Amino acid sequence: MKHHDPNPIATTGTLAYCLLAFVAMAGLAYINFLPGVVNALAENIGFRDAQAGQIVAINGYGGLLGLAIAIVLIPRVRWQYAMLTFLALLAMVDLATAWVEPYPLLLGWRFSAGVLGGLCVGIGLAVLARLNDPDRAFGLLMFVQFSLGSVVIYLLPGLETVLGPHAVFYVMATLAALSLIFLPFLPTLQLGNRPVEPSPPLPANTTLLLLAILGYQVAASGIWAYVGLIGRDAGMAAEPVSQYIAATGLLGLLGAMLPVISGKRFGRLFWVATGLAMSMVAAVLLDYAQHTTLFVAAMALLFFAWPAVQSFLLAVTADMDRTGRLSTMAGLTAYVGLASGPLLAASLLERGSFSVMLYSCAGIFFMSFVLLLRPVQAQDAPVSTVSLSQ
Repeated sequence: MKHHDPNPIATTGTLAYCLLAFVAMAGLAYINFLPGVVNALAENIGFRDAQAGQIVAINGYGGLLGLAIAIVLIPRVRWQYAMLTFLALLAMVDLATAWVEPYPLLLGWRFSAGVLGGLCVGIGLAVLARLNDPDRAFGLLMFVQFSLGSVVIYLLPGLETVLGPHAVFYVMATLAALSLIFLPFLPTLQLGNRPVEPSPPLPANTTLLLLAILGYQVAASGIWAYVGLIGRDAGMAAEPVSQYIAATGLLGLLGAMLPVISGKRFGRLFWVATGLAMSMVAAVLLDYAQHTTLFVAAMALLFFAWPAVQSFLLAVTADMDRTGRLSTMAGLTAYVGLASGPLLAASLLERGSFSVMLYSCAGIFFMSFVLLLRPVQAQDAPVSTVSLSQ
């Protein structure tokens, strides 16, 4: 029996992919302008640098719990109704953050915001994975994330002047509210109705790949969380630092599109290795942030490499497991890394110095490269040479 879709937007249209990417990203959108959140907490609202890192980390761990719950919920709920509920609650929690002042209470409050955001993202990722062209869907997701991050970071100093120190939380609430407006226009997609095959045990290559994704995300998000404070610590004013981050963040758009443009030309290992090398150089250069040119060059390298590496590694997981389960696990692993990075970076901060943190992140980038070497090489090999044994 044919089911007529009452929504005006076609499931296969670019507009549907873009709107779904926006809605899928909105729950944990703050990750895209993390330096702005850390700067607001540490400089405008009055928390210590390490406390600011802990607040965004606990927000991230709430997101992980939400993502884990979403995996269980997806087959059991109508995704539009679930998304509607969670986004509405998230908008209210983000908006009310301005009135939550004590540090322990704010930790709990942002954890609950994280849970709601993770539920939204978990459901959103499941919807994107069900689209006809998941590569295009996840490429657009990265594109939306990085363009939005740059725009918000660029506008934030001005918004803080107008709206006060909590402006960044009002931005988060606005993004959730915008997603609520888009929801009724999205095409109807059925989730949870595909036959599920028994899960095979995780082979060594998938374990190595997941560890590499985890390591890369930990190091990249650790640097990302503190890049604004690194610039200010080097003697730059707040406004130019925000503008540098926003401008170099736009390179992330090119990085996100690289897998779409290059495909498998030169092999994925070439692109991933290049991205990891750029990330390592970026971490070292940031230790010389008092030279504005080096600071900008470091951010340009990292922001170009990050989405490209992430996209290529997600493509490898999709090739390894056509059911999409491994891609979901990779998404969860990536968010574990994103949540843990600021916490690790906060624990490595020495009084008046970011050096230990930056060189540790460079080391983690190198370890990630060693871990992903074998699994990416295996997927780059011609399909005929790969045999499946149960």
